[in-house]
Amino acid sequence: MNIKRFLIGVSAGAIMLGAFAGPALAATTCTFTTAGTTMTLDADCTTDATIPIPDGYTLDGAGLTIVANDPAGNHFKGAVVANAGSTASVTNLTVKASGLANVCDGGADRLRGIMFDGASGSITHNNVEDINQGASGCQEGNAIEFRNAPFDGTHPGTKSVTITDNTVINYQKTGILANGDVYASISENSVVGVGSINYIAQNGIQVGFGATGSVVSNSVTDNYYTGCSNQDAAKTGCIPWVSAGLLLYDVDANNVKKSKNIYRGNQFNMLLLTSQSINPGP
Repeated sequence: MNIKRFLIGVSAGAIMLGAFAGPALAATTCTFTTAGTTMTLDADCTTDATIPIPDGYTLDGAGLTIVANDPAGNHFKGAVVANAGSTASVTNLTVKASGLANVCDGGADRLRGIMFDGASGSITHNNVEDINQGASGCQEGNAIEFRNAPFDGTHPGTKSVTITDNTVINYQKTGILANGDVYASISENSVVGVGSINYIAQNGIQVGFGATGSVVSNSVTDNYYTGCSNQDAAKTGCIPWVSAGLLLYDVDANNVKKSKNIYRGNQFNMLLLTSQSINPGP
């Protein structure tokens, strides 16, 4: 068996993961032992930048934890763990964030826990917790995100990911997000929002922008926005954003199988919206 050891994390300069070079990580290193195309986390660790998964690899967390912290003199940007190629898998890993600064970012710098961008694979048996910047209204902080351009449904199912048996808790914006030309199989996950809050409209699971797939046998709870009601809007002109357990946004509902999901404590259990109707929330 070909076993290698990867060291991830130097406080300044490039990181090296096999042949992949990426951004700098924290002085507290995350190390992995690899056998074939499986990289197994050696111990609990912290990072201040994204940990990449090389193309075709599986990141096995071995029941251990990676915690994202702000780097010295800056703030954490992007995903804690992300694909670096066209296929990847993540399993048996706990991903957390701790004490992150409340700074809004856009594009690739938005905060995520586990993100697959333009990649197929699987995200299974993980815990993704506290992917947030405190009581923040920044439009980021998705626990698990799967996305693929273009975001218009013109090439449905170009990339496919299985998202099964994960627990996501205390995310900032969305628990599990699938957007664009993707097929997402989302099943048997536990998705728990913060509850009644007035600073951001959380959604438990979102399938949007032309995505297809199935959302089956998930538990989705405690996504409820209190910041502006219809009555408040009539009086003050505020915008009445809404939260949902399952949000289908700019998709053909017939292309998303939905069954056996359990919803509790959500403002709306399921919403089908378009960009011409209600905005899905700040």
